[in-house]
Amino acid sequence: MSEVNGCRLPDDLWYWPEKHVWVRGPEQDGTVVVGMTDVAQSLAGKIVVVNLKPPGKSLAQGKSAGTLESGKWVGSIPTPLAGEVVEINEAVKSAPQLVNDDPYGAGWLIRVRPSDWEGGAHLLVHGEEGIAEYRKRLEAEGIQCQH
Repeated sequence: MSEVNGCRLPDDLWYWPEKHVWVRGPEQDGTVVVGMTDVAQSLAGKIVVVNLKPPGKSLAQGKSAGTLESGKWVGSIPTPLAGEVVEINEAVKSAPQLVNDDPYGAGWLIRVRPSDWEGGAHLLVHGEEGIAEYRKRLEAEGIQCQH
């Protein structure tokens, strides 16, 4: 786990730094898990509502997979890869604070079957490159995470 400006960033995930989302996978079945980063939850503040697109819904890359609402912000969850929603995290709908408390574990959001992992992953960065890219963005924008 790396830490940049107080923000936790696991080294084994794919990141879309400008949208503050992460991707884990692909899994054995070809699906990927998507969630918001520690940066996103810190910027948003206490999450009070999570609405996610239902299983079976097709998502276009960059379009909304759902919305998050906090006391100071309502925003879209951008889809890092085009594909079909195969599962949503029902727990975050009834306990939205999981996104704040554990954004990389219990606070995951959706599981997607990407329509084109190879073609879609061009927006994502991984490992040391991902952490370095995130570091540049956080420093350029002066973002600090508060825990």
